[in-house]
Amino acid sequence: MKTLNSIAVEYLLRNDSQNNNTKSENITREVARLHQEQDLKNQQSLLFQLYYLEEEGEDFFA
Repeated sequence: MKTLNSIAVEYLLRNDSQNNNTKSENITREVARLHQEQDLKNQQSLLFQLYYLEEEGEDFFA
C-alpha cells in the first residue's frame, strides 16, 4: 500500500513532467515559427538578388 507521501511525490513528478512537456512544445513551436520566418526572408533576399542581377544585365546590354 502506498503512503500518502509516496502518492504526493508521484503526483508532483507527474505534474512537473507535464509542465516540462508543455514548455518543450512551446519552444518547439517557437523554433518552427522562427525557421519559417527565416526561410521567407531568405527567399525574399534571393528574389531581390535575382531582380538586381536582371536589372544589372539590362543596364549592361543597353
